[in-house]
Amino acid sequence: MQNVSRSGGRQLTDVLGTIALLIAHFVFFTATFVGLGLMVMITDSCGYQKCGDPAWLDRAMYLALSAGGAFLFVDVLVTVIRLVRQRVAWVVPLLGCIAQLAVALAAAAMALQAGPV
Repeated sequence: MQNVSRSGGRQLTDVLGTIALLIAHFVFFTATFVGLGLMVMITDSCGYQKCGDPAWLDRAMYLALSAGGAFLFVDVLVTVIRLVRQRVAWVVPLLGCIAQLAVALAAAAMALQAGPV
């Protein structure tokens, strides 16, 4: 009996940690768009000085939406499958958060190409 309660506590901890990491991944996904939306202001001075191609802003938003959305979808799907099978699942959203941060950095680097040269 003691072994059953110990594994139940472990399962509860895994579920709670997994939910927290999934929420963090969603927050990172949303923050990517907020950050990219604010980065549009880097083109404000483009009327007075030479700037890069403004199409980079659209490309950055497309990358954030497509790659970030795909990572979020796969993250939730694989996490639910692992939780239903009662396997350790917190690793999946942790990897999803890391991937989302990489997408955010790549999209920001792309958006910077539209700013002053």
